[in-house]
Amino acid sequence: MIANVALLLDIIIMLGIMCYFGTTFTLPGIAGIVLTIGMAVDANVLIYERIREELASGKSLRGAIQAGYEKVLGTILDANITTLITSILLMIKGTGPVKGFGVALTIGILVSIFTALVVTRLIFELLLDKGWLKSLKMLHIIRNPNIDFLRWARPCFIGSIAIILLTNGYGLVARGKKAFGPDFLGGIQQVYTFVHPQGQTVDNIRTDVRKALFTLGLQEVAPVIQKNLSTGLETLRLVLPYEEGLSEKVASTLREKLPQYNLELVSVDIVGPVIGAQIMQSAIISLALGLFGILIYLAFRYEFSFAVGAVAALVHDVLITAGIFFISGREMSAPVVAAFLTVIGFSVNDTVVIFDRIREALRLGIPGSFGEIINKAVNQTLSRTIITSGTVLLATLALYLFGGGAINDFAFTFLVGIIAGTYSSIYIASTLVFWWHKGQRPAIGIQPVEGKELTLTPQT
Repeated sequence: MIANVALLLDIIIMLGIMCYFGTTFTLPGIAGIVLTIGMAVDANVLIYERIREELASGKSLRGAIQAGYEKVLGTILDANITTLITSILLMIKGTGPVKGFGVALTIGILVSIFTALVVTRLIFELLLDKGWLKSLKMLHIIRNPNIDFLRWARPCFIGSIAIILLTNGYGLVARGKKAFGPDFLGGIQQVYTFVHPQGQTVDNIRTDVRKALFTLGLQEVAPVIQKNLSTGLETLRLVLPYEEGLSEKVASTLREKLPQYNLELVSVDIVGPVIGAQIMQSAIISLALGLFGILIYLAFRYEFSFAVGAVAALVHDVLITAGIFFISGREMSAPVVAAFLTVIGFSVNDTVVIFDRIREALRLGIPGSFGEIINKAVNQTLSRTIITSGTVLLATLALYLFGGGAINDFAFTFLVGIIAGTYSSIYIASTLVFWWHKGQRPAIGIQPVEGKELTLTPQT
């Protein structure tokens, strides 16, 4: 209940700030809001999981709440600051949709930190002072997990490399420029509504449209028909090369040659090749600077090996998501770029949470090998990972099933990214740190006492 209040307040404040500054809501901007909500949910999950641990150790309710907030403070700040580095750079260096994503995400992160760490704490204190809160009942997703994740590290790592090479090779070699939409290459995107005659299949309609386009010399244009599952509305989408007057010519030709479909042009997006190149360039520069900023910050806060592992995991997630996106036959567009940026923000948040647990065990001098420390850290955060990733996954799945057009492309990309990001936090980031130190414990904090067993309270 407290988390719901904080989340609702988070959305209200964020929308209020954006309206105050006259921000225009676009799909990339909404993507930034979606990521913010996901991170706000995660912050509250982290707080409650820590409180549960403290209660299990025998502390009073007030003491458990106080200790839980104190222990989770660094984790939440690190996770949000790493994402904030990227969002600020996108806001400063980005153009068009990339800049809009950066603005929404920057505002959202600052607000979510306030609501998660201040508002929820004040509500807890109020309930305790009034005597209205006597106990906290929490659902256990997984009790005492003890999975040897590093056992599968090598085959998973090899599998990731194979998927990246095969899928991106297909996208860059087989599809080439066809994998990029007008937002990047410049062009004209048209969307038509139409009447679907009884007895006509989707393939028949596409064939008829393609024949009409052939008369204009547009053999390379591939008609795409999409259906909105929530409304049942079907739309025809065409991506045309950039040429003055071509949009009007195509619309009139289709109406003339295909009257049986009653085609009606409902939207036209025209992007010149120069603007498309600027969007691509600003996105690449912003991402590169963002990754460098994350590398520096995590190297300062943790160790250089942790920073390398986190950045490598982010690159892995982008390449895996891009590869799956390419083989799905979709076209890269501005909303899809927003989805990739959202994947990066989600993934680095997941990785930092696990790294924070590893660092905590090393600083406390918990006995055990480095491999045991990493496995325990992943097991401790497994419940949180399932709750956070599952919540975001279900919300995104709804967008994928019931959203049409650009929303469907965004949701598909983010769905793949959620899975890739969760996987990479365990099998890429943590594994690289383990291999970097050749399985030996880094010299962080108190050194373990010999002859003691590793005992960490599982976060379930």
